[in-house]
Amino acid sequence: MAVSKPMRHFLAVSLVGLWVVLLSLIFVYRQINNHNLHNHFDAHNRVVAIMVRDALLQTGLHTLLDPAVGIKEKTAIFTDIDGALRSLLRRVPVLKVKIYDLNGLTVYSTDWAQIGEDASGNVGVITALAGDSRSDVVYRDQLNSFDGVVEHRDIHQQYVPILDPRNDAVEGAFEIYSDVTPLLVRRREQGLFLILVLTVIMLSFFVAQYLVFRRTDQKLTEESAGREAHLRELEAIKADLERQVRERTAEIEKGRTFLQSIIDGIGSPLLVIRPDLTVSLMNKAARDNKPRDWPADQVLHCYQLSHRRDEPCSGEDHPCSFAAVLQHRRMARVRHTHYDADGNPRIVDLLSTPLFEPNGDLHGVIELEHDVTEMVRMQAGLSESEARLQAIMDHVPDAIFTLAHDGSVRTANRAAVTMFGDDGRSLVGESFRGYFRNGSASAVFQGPASTPDPGSSEEVEMFHADRNAFPAEVWVGDIVSAQEQGYIAVVRDISQRRKAMEELEKTRQQYFHQEKMAAIGHLAAGILHEVGNPIYAITGAVSELHRICLSDEFVDHGASNDIVRSTEMIDQQINRLSKITRDIADFASPRPGERELLDLNGLLQSTARLLSYDRRFRNVNLGLKLDPGLPAIVGIADQLVQLVMNLLINAMDACRAKANGTSEIQLSSRRDGEGVAVTVSDNGIGMSVDVIARSTEPFFTTKTTGSGTGLGLSLCDSIANAHCGRLAIQSVVGEGTTVVLWLPIDCEKEEQKIRQEGRGKQP
Repeated sequence: MAVSKPMRHFLAVSLVGLWVVLLSLIFVYRQINNHNLHNHFDAHNRVVAIMVRDALLQTGLHTLLDPAVGIKEKTAIFTDIDGALRSLLRRVPVLKVKIYDLNGLTVYSTDWAQIGEDASGNVGVITALAGDSRSDVVYRDQLNSFDGVVEHRDIHQQYVPILDPRNDAVEGAFEIYSDVTPLLVRRREQGLFLILVLTVIMLSFFVAQYLVFRRTDQKLTEESAGREAHLRELEAIKADLERQVRERTAEIEKGRTFLQSIIDGIGSPLLVIRPDLTVSLMNKAARDNKPRDWPADQVLHCYQLSHRRDEPCSGEDHPCSFAAVLQHRRMARVRHTHYDADGNPRIVDLLSTPLFEPNGDLHGVIELEHDVTEMVRMQAGLSESEARLQAIMDHVPDAIFTLAHDGSVRTANRAAVTMFGDDGRSLVGESFRGYFRNGSASAVFQGPASTPDPGSSEEVEMFHADRNAFPAEVWVGDIVSAQEQGYIAVVRDISQRRKAMEELEKTRQQYFHQEKMAAIGHLAAGILHEVGNPIYAITGAVSELHRICLSDEFVDHGASNDIVRSTEMIDQQINRLSKITRDIADFASPRPGERELLDLNGLLQSTARLLSYDRRFRNVNLGLKLDPGLPAIVGIADQLVQLVMNLLINAMDACRAKANGTSEIQLSSRRDGEGVAVTVSDNGIGMSVDVIARSTEPFFTTKTTGSGTGLGLSLCDSIANAHCGRLAIQSVVGEGTTVVLWLPIDCEKEEQKIRQEGRGKQP
């Protein structure tokens, strides 16, 4: 039986792999044996060296190794040493022992002929005299690299340092030759046996693989022959089917030609469309609309032919007639914009009729087009003027109404619907008077008889659709036509304009406040400079007086102690005065206007300490309760100091306004979620619910005229918002007020969160 190509490849690869594995195992086995041999004899010879050293110490080893002892004295002990060694090593496979002194001279050898040889250049001797051991296996008939001679047997040669047992100092070196021939013979025998066993195992595995692969190859060959036979049968069937198809195609083409001649006589474009939206048949009028650059033999989809697009019609503005027929299984009519062969648009009415198979399945649709471009163009011209007028009105930002003679709304633009309408009702037919706040329409529009002069306007109060009042500027004019008289009213929301004016006034007041604070800062800096010089002079004089009183030259020691106590008191007051001036200097000194990492507790402490110098706070118990684990925040120090100072001053004013009782203010800080909370609590007069609701409005104040501007809490609220924080006010009339300032730890992260929430709320 012929061997197949895959079988030959298998045999070649398997044989190569078999030899590679076998050689690898032999190599690993030899490496392991060599390693074990070295380790065994290294340990063995080290033990032998220690035994020999201990045995020879009794027979004059020190004398033998001493370079100062003459050769005659050493020769006298050779016999004793030789006898001791032979007795000690008679059962040990040691062939020869050499002893070297520190100069590398052979002072003893079991082969007496080698005594006196100079081995100072021997690498093994040098290594042993350095305190380390050196060994190697020398095989038969190979050069001994240590001694430079050819060995005639397998030996293990090792150089071991001789250590003085008293101090472990190197006194010389042993060279021990061990016979390893029996071990190597056994290792070779074991290696040959292992190679034989591995060879038998690998060959058995190879034969088993060969048999399995050969059986598989035979099966595949049989299956391939069967497939070829089936393929020949299929080719014969295919040839017969192609013959039948050609005959049937000829019959269909004949009928198609007859049908085409009939539909070509229809003047309007007619298409037969398959369910996949490809055009299976079209008349001459439809072919005339075909794109001129489209290949004649390429299949067209209906939307490519009519719309010059690569996707089906969809949506309410361009419904697909085929989809309507498919859904309702009846005739459908739609209006589309199609294109002629030159790409010019034309408006057509499509009449789509379903085509059904005998079994009831939908085969396609017949689509007939009617050009209605001119008719649509005439209809569009009729409404163009009205649409243009409405578009102009819808783009005017002010609300524009046309009113009937009785004041009811006829039309309203988009801005008017946004301003006054809602989803629940229409503005048309409503009374225009109903949008005015009570009494505010008397001078603007009370009816036809009291309409002001055309072109006049007035500011009034009106209502939004949600019945919220807003300021507006209303202009009313006449509309005179042949049929009846009417009016036009223009309403402009001026809420933003008033808000801008209020913001401008607020900004102006803040600017005045900042200018005043800057002037106070410059004045405080000058005063502190002038106060500092006398403080330094007084400090120097007190120090000198204190030194004199404590010196031995001062006679009256009793008076000296009184003066020392007085000077210490003066020094304490000077330090207090210096601390006050430093606090004022820190407050008055300019700080960066950009955000920076701040110690909020430090700001609170310095602000409270600075206000404690104010005489108005002398009768107020100002307590601090600060969280020592409060994290640092990012903010503008000057603004936060101003915010806390305003809150404390407001709390102080509320406490002073109370008729009796102890005035107490508590300033505290704590960690609150992703931010920190600063709380200012007082036991003052408190605020009502209405006052709390308006407390942050600009220029709103409950103080007497000249006592406040009404910008304190408004400014605090602005600073809190600028730091992505918020103010919360809780108060009970007669019991006190608590203001909580919440500030985020990471202002940028909070700003990003606010922006994301703002986008999520957009319609």
